[in-house]
Amino acid sequence: MANIINIQNYTDALRNTGYKNTESAIAEIIDNSLEANAKNVIVLCKLEIESNLNRKFISEIAILDDGIGMNLDTLSKCLSIGESTRRSRKGMGRFGVGLPQASLHVCPRVEVYSWQKAKAPNFVFMDIDQISSGKQKEIFAVEGKNLPKEYQNIEKKISYNMGDMNFSNSGTLVIWRNCDRLNPKTPTALFDRFEFSLGRKFRYYIQDGCNIGLSVLNDSYYDRLIPPNDPLYLMENNQILGNPKTFMISKGDGIAEPIFEPWESDEILGSVEVPIKYIYRKNLKESIVTIRFSIAKFGYQNLGGEYEVGKHCKKNVGISVVRANREIDFGKFDFYDDVNEPQHRWWGCEIKFDPVLDERFGVANNKQQVELFKIEQEANLDESDELEPVWITLNEIIHKEIRKIYNTLRSKKKGSRTEKRIKISTEEATVNKIEEKNPVDTDSKTSRKKMSDDDWMDYIGDKLKESGNPTPSKEEILPKKKNAINILFKDMGDTSQFIEITTDKGNCWLTINTGSVFYRELYSQIQEKDEELKRAFNLFLMAYARAEDESVNDKLKDSFHKVRELWGKKVEEYLKSDYKA
Repeated sequence: MANIINIQNYTDALRNTGYKNTESAIAEIIDNSLEANAKNVIVLCKLEIESNLNRKFISEIAILDDGIGMNLDTLSKCLSIGESTRRSRKGMGRFGVGLPQASLHVCPRVEVYSWQKAKAPNFVFMDIDQISSGKQKEIFAVEGKNLPKEYQNIEKKISYNMGDMNFSNSGTLVIWRNCDRLNPKTPTALFDRFEFSLGRKFRYYIQDGCNIGLSVLNDSYYDRLIPPNDPLYLMENNQILGNPKTFMISKGDGIAEPIFEPWESDEILGSVEVPIKYIYRKNLKESIVTIRFSIAKFGYQNLGGEYEVGKHCKKNVGISVVRANREIDFGKFDFYDDVNEPQHRWWGCEIKFDPVLDERFGVANNKQQVELFKIEQEANLDESDELEPVWITLNEIIHKEIRKIYNTLRSKKKGSRTEKRIKISTEEATVNKIEEKNPVDTDSKTSRKKMSDDDWMDYIGDKLKESGNPTPSKEEILPKKKNAINILFKDMGDTSQFIEITTDKGNCWLTINTGSVFYRELYSQIQEKDEELKRAFNLFLMAYARAEDESVNDKLKDSFHKVRELWGKKVEEYLKSDYKA
């Protein structure tokens, strides 16, 4: 008989475990620590010198906690995929894949030390290279082993910024050796990402008194405790209130006040509870999903990207999905249109549910995501089905409230002195100036002659709605009529189609797919960091769009479409690659 899995040939698959990034893998280990009642969790990094560049980079990461530790039986199984001591539907863990898969995503060797009742630690490990060579065919028996010297008495080595901590009585240390999939690899950049991501994922635990810290071995300069990153901006001491201090509203007694407030409408006072049915052991049961909304206080609603508050809120645009007090996913989930409108940064929404609803939300086994996507009401045809799709149930509330919030923000912005009067981007203006005397016929010019003015206005209005403006005014539509090329942003899903070009409805429309790998890994990074580079990059894309618009010959146009499709596939393939030269 053959084994179900030939483990020696399966090592590449073991490392490609579907984690989005290092932050997500780290979060999996922190889950285990918090499940073990840890009050202090420290992410420790070891630095090495990159000789050819003479700079420091992270070569090793360890996660240390003061939880209850593991007994011999639990420790012997902790690196076996599929083993789990947590099958309950009450906590964060359940699936039995977290520790080994999260670790192997980042490094080829993981070591685990655990101790209880102040006794010496016990030790197990998994090594991909040894598995590939056939040297390691199973998790070797647990053995007693002291912590590596650099990790002993760690509470005496970390900065006073961490507070009083004691790891001697019980705890666990997970070490990721030879980390070869870190991006970025420098401590400052990686810690900034950890602080933002882990602060959001574990905000409820941090708010309740758990410490999650970041430290570099033998260098206290980098030491910090992570403050909660609340995308609703309602928690006390969240990252905006605590850092930087200049962006707080004072109550008059020196105490910081949240910059957002609970959203209230005719139907909702900050939150709403929604009963969701589920099947458990063939019985129909019900659990409550809580949806919360917030909106920025008036003084903050017009702060743009030049302010730290605006920049921070922009990175938190979306809906937070929280399972067992831990954020499991973040995005739009088809509950509202594109995020490119600046008003979207000034509201927050959170969906909170218990693990009994895992199947209803489609929770992935690595707790990376949920399955929430648009379902047409007509698609739910089986009247005998007692379980309406969760998306339909939630959308009836979320879509309506977000639209109300959005319209409230727009109306307040129109009444403020800081409203921007510019209706077209500098890139669009640049192209208009260059192309206004260009005698070359284009596909968009030809199609324009076949449309009535009303149809043309309606079409432009529809395009603006697709891009996140639910009620475009005539004043917003008219400038778009004059543009040789209009830039729009729309979530078309995680596909290789990173741009869409439409030339047969009066104008040339360049739509950038915010759901694509191209947008996440490249465009959004440029957009966030460098305004001039973003402008140049937009002009680069617009030049391609114009070339396609001028290809009035059907055969040539078909060639453009094929090139764009192939180009998109190659861009996605290259950007998704983990290969590092």
